[in-house]
Amino acid sequence: MSKRILITLCCTTLIAGCAGGPNKPEASAGRHESAEMLFQPAQRAMERGDYSAAIKLYETLETRYPYGPYAEQAQLDTAYSYYRRGDSEAAVAAAERFIKLHPANPHVDYAWYLKGIAYYQAVQGAEWNPKPAEEALATLNTVATRWPNSAYATDARLRMAKIIHILGKRNLEICKFYYMRHAYVAAANRCSTVITRYQLSSAREEALYYLARSYRHLNLQKLARTTTAILAYNYPKSKYLSDLGSGAKS
Repeated sequence: MSKRILITLCCTTLIAGCAGGPNKPEASAGRHESAEMLFQPAQRAMERGDYSAAIKLYETLETRYPYGPYAEQAQLDTAYSYYRRGDSEAAVAAAERFIKLHPANPHVDYAWYLKGIAYYQAVQGAEWNPKPAEEALATLNTVATRWPNSAYATDARLRMAKIIHILGKRNLEICKFYYMRHAYVAAANRCSTVITRYQLSSAREEALYYLARSYRHLNLQKLARTTTAILAYNYPKSKYLSDLGSGAKS
């Protein structure tokens, strides 16, 4: 199921569920119809990909009619429109606003998911600022753990796996940077980060290798042997084992 279909289902349920409940004392039928009249062109603009127009219309709707199902839906669709427009920062802010305003909303899992994929959108790769990746990992983990049966949980877990790989690779490159400059304590610390925090990353094997070599240079031979044994146990065919067995310190 595509993300757009998931979003459409969520949005439809939100409006239908809220609209079927008792009206707020100040909400008349005429006001409800007027909110709907603003919502429909905004939705059409979003569906045809005119996200800037959709955002303006949703914001107008919420300004005029700040309560009720259409206002809540406008908040979610605003966040989604920012995301599709490529404005990750604004999408995160809009999703966070919905979460703060409606923490008990039955569809708040979608808002968390949207916040997570907005952060994910800002991830440029292992060599860039790691903060968006770390925020995406934490946010998507919230979706996967708090709502494990959510329609968004599976995709959240898949994205988390990719982020773990990115962050593991980034920390490995920093480890190697320090190692090549003979900063072995810093190298060991970075390799340990890969091994403990991003242990499902493909960078873990090489991180164990550089950790063992860093320990050797620091004359921590027992730790070096233990690390080598861990590498051998987890990666018995590792290309790094022969080098570690040689005892060389190059």
